[in-house]
Formats: sequence, structure tokens, C-alpha cells
Amino acid sequence: MQSWVSISEKGRSEVSKATQRLSIGILFLLGPGCMVSMCQAQQNIQLIGTVSIPGDARDLSGETETLENGEAVNRLGGFSAIDYAGTGSLYALLSDRGPDDGAVSYPCRVQLAEILTDPGAAEPVKFQLKATVPLVDSEKRPFTGRSSFLVAEGRFAHRLDPEGVRFGADQTLYVSDEYGPEILQFDRQGKELRRLSLPAWLKVEHPSGDRQEENAKNKAGRASNRGMECLAISTDGGSLVGLMQGPLIQDGKKSSDNTKVIGLSCRLLKIAIATGQTEEYVYELDSEKNGNSEILAMPDGRYLVLERDSGAGNDAKHRRLIAIDLRGATNIYGRKSLKAEGQQGSIQPVSKSVYLDLLDPAWKLAGESMPEKIEGVTFGPVLNDGRRTLLVSTDNDFESSAASRIWIFAVSE
Repeated sequence: MQSWVSISEKGRSEVSKATQRLSIGILFLLGPGCMVSMCQAQQNIQLIGTVSIPGDARDLSGETETLENGEAVNRLGGFSAIDYAGTGSLYALLSDRGPDDGAVSYPCRVQLAEILTDPGAAEPVKFQLKATVPLVDSEKRPFTGRSSFLVAEGRFAHRLDPEGVRFGADQTLYVSDEYGPEILQFDRQGKELRRLSLPAWLKVEHPSGDRQEENAKNKAGRASNRGMECLAISTDGGSLVGLMQGPLIQDGKKSSDNTKVIGLSCRLLKIAIATGQTEEYVYELDSEKNGNSEILAMPDGRYLVLERDSGAGNDAKHRRLIAIDLRGATNIYGRKSLKAEGQQGSIQPVSKSVYLDLLDPAWKLAGESMPEKIEGVTFGPVLNDGRRTLLVSTDNDFESSAASRIWIFAVSE
């Protein structure tokens, strides 16, 4: 089986020179002057730089078609997740269901890119797109982001909203689907290999292509567009950890118009890859206005959760990486519904502590340019000085006027 590196090189060589030219802007944020306040609070973290990918950039699929809304199918962006391949400087950037919130037949795909980081160099961060890999089912039909494709239709497989991606120990890819929710395993050519079994109480009885209708018609299961947004793989590679973006319908309360689910208690699942044995825990949001965007395993056995609100620019009030510990938390597997807020009795949620606040003035990221959607987190390779890189990526919703960004931090462990 080809390695991801060889696939990326093959994909790079098969596209035209015109397609290969990708305009990437790099912003360098170095120097002790900008780090004073954070150095006092978090002396072990430094922001090295930012990759800025133009919203009108193209991927390496070679596709020339347009979607139902007239936009190019090969637009590069919509990154809902990022993960380090574990070798060299290769990363997977997962594009989500496409533009217009599931209204178009966008063929799902994952992008492979090389991100080189050298804090001591004149150009400390370099980005190069290497390949575009389509995600297809076992019959090689492309998955589509279109919400109305509840089953395979025409040339497409059923709908897929890819939100989390992680490389397995065998270098296959695991992807969490927010529609299902599902966790799918793909080979190195992007073909579906299998699906992990998830508890029935996460799923809705009446799926629909209309978000408000889906929430209104169902009494249990994941809230529409608030499914398994987050995916991690344990440090030992033996378990997948999926976290819901928000509370299940039965664990929260519906809004007065019956179209939204409000609450704090989110389900976190830890699934043994080899056996399917599942544990389930509760993650409590800091606010009902927040949601979870990603989860990442830490070397010490804890996990980082990216919790954020939905504000953009100056309206963004909560953008934090939260360190959580499952040890001491109550395994609630088998409990189909949680008690009402404040009446959970003996359920102990996972413990939480702030690891990194992206709105801290030290980073100079807050303000008018702060994106609405910060979606991906991964640890990268270790630098020559022993620090590990930490990458945080944004989702531009495929907007041509909005850049996709990747912030690169260095962390002293």
C-alpha cells in the first residue's frame, strides 16, 4: 500500500503547473515584545507564525466543474480538521461538506499539505499543498456534503459532513461524520474500509435534509449540525475519542420555536479500535452559547478540547483550548438520557483547565480579523530545540473573500 508521502508526491506531479501555483501568505509573529502578558501566564507557549491561504485558491483535484450554486468544485478551504501524519512535515486538512451549509453536491475530500516550521529561519513557516484525495464509499462513489442525500443517489454515496480527522497507527484515516454521527475508516486512496459502531442513542429516528425540521421531529439523538464535531486518537493509538459539538436532544432542552437544542452536557465517547469496547463521559460547556470544535490527545494522557462561541471579529468572546482529564469522571455508557441540568446526581463530568486562550492580547489574534470558525487542532513534529509544534486551523466556509488560516505555536512540554 502506498504511503501518504508517495500519494502526495504523485498527486503533486499529476496536476498542471497552473494548478500547482498556489498563493500562500505567511505572517510572522516573532519577538519577545508581543509575548509579555502571556509569558507571565503561559511561559511554555510561543506563537511562531500564521499561514494564510486565500479563499479563492484551488485544490489539486484537477476538477473544472461547478456546483449547483455556480461555485468551483475545486475551491480550497472549508477546513474542519487538521492532523499531523507523524512523519516528515505532512498534514491532512479535512474539508467539510462544502459551501452553502449542505445545499450543494460537494464531493467530500481531504487535502494533503506540507508545513515546514523553523523558528530560527528567515522564513519560519512554509506551506505547500501536495495532493487532494477524494473520500469515496466501498463502491468508489464519492460522498457528498448535500444534506438531502440521506441515501446513495445517482453517482454519489450518501451524505457526509466530515468534521474530524486522525491518522491511525496503520496510517489509515479515521473521519467523524456530523450527520450520522459516524466514525469511518478510509484507506490511503480515500476509500471507505469500515465504520465503527456507535451507540444508538446518538442517532435520530427521523433524519432530514432540513435542519429545523430534523430538530423538531426528533425527541432523541444528536441535534442537527451539532453532532460528532471532534475526533482524537489516543496517544497509544488504540482508542478513538469522539466528542459531540453540543448536547443530545434528550440531554438538553429545545428552544421556544422547537428548532434548537440548548444545554451544557455533551457526550464524549472513547472507543477501542480493536474491540469496539466503548466508554462514555460528560463534558460540560462553559456556556450554552458555546460548542466544541475539536479534541486532541496530549502526551500525558489528557485531552485538549477546542471550545468556542459562534461570534466573529470583535463579537468573539470565547476561544479556548481546554485540557481535560477522563480520570475520575463517571462512565455513563448505557445511559440513554441524562437528567435535567443541575440534577445529574452522581455523574462526575471530566475535569477542565484552561490550556490556551486564543483571545489573549499577547497573541494579537483577537479583534476584527478573528474568524468565526476555529475548527482544527493537532500537534506537529518536535523542533530542533525540543519544543513541540501545535497547529490550530480555521474554517472559512469556502468563502472566496475569506482566507483559511493556520496558527503555529511552539510548546515546551
